[in-house]
Amino acid sequence: MEEERQWIIKILAGDTACFSCFVTKYQHMAYMIAYRILENREESEEVVQDSFVKMYHALPDFQFGSKFSTWFYKIIYHTALTARRRQSVFIDYKEVQPEQVSEEEVNSASRALEREDRKEIIARVLNELPSDESLLLTLFYLEECSIEEIYQITDFTVSNIKVKLFRARKHFYEKLKFLMKHEMEEIL
Repeated sequence: MEEERQWIIKILAGDTACFSCFVTKYQHMAYMIAYRILENREESEEVVQDSFVKMYHALPDFQFGSKFSTWFYKIIYHTALTARRRQSVFIDYKEVQPEQVSEEEVNSASRALEREDRKEIIARVLNELPSDESLLLTLFYLEECSIEEIYQITDFTVSNIKVKLFRARKHFYEKLKFLMKHEMEEIL
């Protein structure tokens, strides 16, 4: 946090080149948050650019009352929500109920998971979840944000976050089981 404080001081003193430090550090997670909400590469990239501009203009108001990342992710989150409201078409998600999987299939799927790139599989499953669930799992597990930080970013209530995380974990597990069973059927 001290490093970010120094960057802000330099930027506010006129060293705009120092802003690239923020871009380098946060661009990947900023894109992931925007993409989880919008599910569109081009719109997500635009939201990230807009969010960095908003962050730059709001830097003088940042008081270090929370982590910088939490403050910035909240900007991204709200910018993405605004962009999503402007979208004319919304995607409806269908609940997929996976069939019962035998213990042998689960063990076989686990071995297949170890052979494949885990990040790719996780990303595929996250992309199949509703955007709010995908976002919460990304913030909680990949970005390691606390419930309180997620509350500050999203404005969901703490109890709502816990309920949504519980449901998101369950849906993630179901989708992962379904994906692995489907992949095993293709192999066999």
